[in-house]
Amino acid sequence: MQRAHELFKQGRATEALAILRPLLQRKGEANGDVCALAAACLGAEGDYAEAAQVDRLLCEAEPRNPQGWNSLGYDLFHAGDLENALAAFERAVTLEPDRASTYFNLARIAARMGDKSKVIEHFAKAVELQSDLLDRLDEDPDLRPFKEDPDMLGRLPGGTPKEDPYAEYYATRS
Repeated sequence: MQRAHELFKQGRATEALAILRPLLQRKGEANGDVCALAAACLGAEGDYAEAAQVDRLLCEAEPRNPQGWNSLGYDLFHAGDLENALAAFERAVTLEPDRASTYFNLARIAARMGDKSKVIEHFAKAVELQSDLLDRLDEDPDLRPFKEDPDMLGRLPGGTPKEDPYAEYYATRS
């Protein structure tokens, strides 16, 4: 296990997985550390669907582990399974309600599902818990469309909506 972790840290996920796969296939109770590292390796390889399968083992073995549910949500999100990713992140947030990254990911899912009010609600909560996530509004392609949204800006710290420079003109034209 330690050797697999060292390989993973060196960017050698395939080699780490070769060590971890036999450990995953042992009969009996799943080892949470093995599952977490194997899922991380699979994600690093871009195999999010298989990573999610391994995450499920972790969630079954340790159902009160918020990290397991966050990992499952993350891998399902990247595998394109938004409904199940949403369910996993919602479970994670019930177990650990002060984790900013969970709300950030819930906002990303809401954006892909077209639920503007949930995007704003979850992103505002993420920023409330971890202020530097505000920068991600510019960086994340799912959230970028909400960067100038007046409703979003109204919910963020110091984010009062910008004044429309033509507001006075429109007021006099009507």
